[in-house]
Amino acid sequence: MSGNQGQRWANGPHLALLSILTAAFLCRVVAQLVQAWWPVDVLASFENWHSATLPYPMLLAWQLAILAVQVWVIVTMSRNAHQPRQLVGQVLLVAGGLYFTFMLFRLVAGMTFLQHLPWFQVRLPTIFHLVLAAFLLVLADFHLRYRPRGRGQA
Repeated sequence: MSGNQGQRWANGPHLALLSILTAAFLCRVVAQLVQAWWPVDVLASFENWHSATLPYPMLLAWQLAILAVQVWVIVTMSRNAHQPRQLVGQVLLVAGGLYFTFMLFRLVAGMTFLQHLPWFQVRLPTIFHLVLAAFLLVLADFHLRYRPRGRGQA
């Protein structure tokens, strides 16, 4: 097996997880869009999807930009064109870890001692922030696990 095939195999679990997380975020964006424009009873109400931190058109634009970046990462990784870099992995690990920790705090606080505050009450946005944080953490793991190693390093 050539090194390129080995690298493709190594990317497999990361690629699968990143794809699942992107699909989950896409479902969130579509569900919120449906509830904004053509509400249906089978989905949570628009207000449950939206914490009103940003006006919805601006939020939708950011969500589409995030999806574009996620798809770009998945496509470049599937083509073995996404080169792992230690510094990128370290930055993603810190950013993703802080993001995940803060959103987990928001979720727990909203279910307990801060449930009286509206921003903490909406759980769906928080859950999908955890999905985005998990995307960053999986990508960080890819960069750190498969980074080029110098001489003398294991």
